[in-house]
Amino acid sequence: MFLKLTSKMKKSALPALALAFAFAFFSCSNDDGADYDYESNNAVVNFMLGSNVLSFDTSFAYDDSLLVGADNSAYSPALARFAFALAFDCYDTAKVSLKTSAKNPSSSYDNTALYENFGFEDAEYVELSSSDYLADTRDLTNAVFAHKTVESGDKKYQIFTVAVQGSSGMDQWFSNFDVGDFSDAATTKNYATLSATHSVAAAVAAGADAAKQASVQTESIKNYTALASSFATEHKGFALASLRLKEKFEAYVAEHEVSGSEKIVLLTGHSRGAAIANILGKVYEDDSGWTSFAYGFATPRTTTNENASSYKTIFNIVNTDDLVTELPLKKWNFTRYGTDKAASISSTYLSEWKKTLPLASAYVSANGEDTSYLDNVASGRADLYKLEDASAAQYNTFNLTFDTEAEANAMLSYLQKYGFGIASYDPYSTFSVAENDGKYTLSATFRPQFFLNTLVMSICLASSDTTAAAKFVTTMCGGFTDLHKNALYTMSQKITGFAYSHSAPCYAILAENLK
Repeated sequence: MFLKLTSKMKKSALPALALAFAFAFFSCSNDDGADYDYESNNAVVNFMLGSNVLSFDTSFAYDDSLLVGADNSAYSPALARFAFALAFDCYDTAKVSLKTSAKNPSSSYDNTALYENFGFEDAEYVELSSSDYLADTRDLTNAVFAHKTVESGDKKYQIFTVAVQGSSGMDQWFSNFDVGDFSDAATTKNYATLSATHSVAAAVAAGADAAKQASVQTESIKNYTALASSFATEHKGFALASLRLKEKFEAYVAEHEVSGSEKIVLLTGHSRGAAIANILGKVYEDDSGWTSFAYGFATPRTTTNENASSYKTIFNIVNTDDLVTELPLKKWNFTRYGTDKAASISSTYLSEWKKTLPLASAYVSANGEDTSYLDNVASGRADLYKLEDASAAQYNTFNLTFDTEAEANAMLSYLQKYGFGIASYDPYSTFSVAENDGKYTLSATFRPQFFLNTLVMSICLASSDTTAAAKFVTTMCGGFTDLHKNALYTMSQKITGFAYSHSAPCYAILAENLK
């Protein structure tokens, strides 16, 4: 889910936090035990390592029989490696170039050029833009669609692929942490009100007139209603992006569908992209009109559905060192659809890591399975959005004291600069500056969701400006209670581990080795 905000990148960016987005050296043996004979594809992978572009040799393989007539309930290492190639190649700052083909992406990192090598047509890069929506404008994603038609026996099949990007920009990071809540009437009413209030206030801040404000509120309520009816157990930020992407994909299918063909879809992605692929995997497994395969890499938890593990066509490749795969918290009853294929790079595949990135620093684990420092931030997804009563007000407070009013207001401006929009329209807190015995206090009573947004900011800043990140963490720790100070400080210490344990080389290694 990590991002890197630099002028060298296009609209969507691979993060410095996810430093070494590269391929491992794939084995192309027919380890699925199938009787097809597919060709190994030697390739060069270019990717961002910090602000540098590096390249590695790699190989993977594809044959239509991986999807046509294949058992979609059986994990396929060969299909996992191909899916990983698509998941990685759809980032704007990476490309996979086949050595034996002239059909390769240009130096501008074409997201669609790879597909033609395998007979796919009409590869299309799809962007969900905030300008296309009035409300919930953070719940977006980008993806690549492609399709091909094949015949087997007397049947005709149409294969579609959906490769979903990871997080692109700060807004999608906030969406990553906006789990939403649809569990009971009282709480959902509160959450729906917060969402609508936030959307309308954002429109006001942008100068919208009364008519547009009303339209924004209508769309927000429409979004909430759709999610509450069909995605009530899902993570809101992931689910709304999934719903919006599904609308785009259905339009693509309608444009390219071949009459009389049986439809197959391969869904894949990394991080936020994997979360969206996970939810769409559930949607298409439930749809009898499709044969679906879903392979996600570094998949966050996406749902509180008690039957999530019953889905048989969805596979999540998980590095247990990776904190992203532990969020949202299991304590909040979150899980993933489908089956996890999991292992620890640090415990099991460290030698493979060193072979894959011989010039990189030593591997650092984020110790993803340890989330105890977040345990008491909230007891569940509903608590994240509840207004605090008097007994809890002291617990969720933020206070910084200054000698002058100007200093207090300068700090408020500093917080606003880094994306909170506290004074204008942040729905999760109310900040104020007040005089007390000659001192000036910047204070707030906040919902736990505000604290999650603080974690987001610490991660985003660290990806682009470590000095700014250190200042931000130090400042916020000074205003929070001891519990929140510990959580924020611990998260900041794990950022180095994020860079490695969430990175593509880890997931390439797991795709090659997990069975």
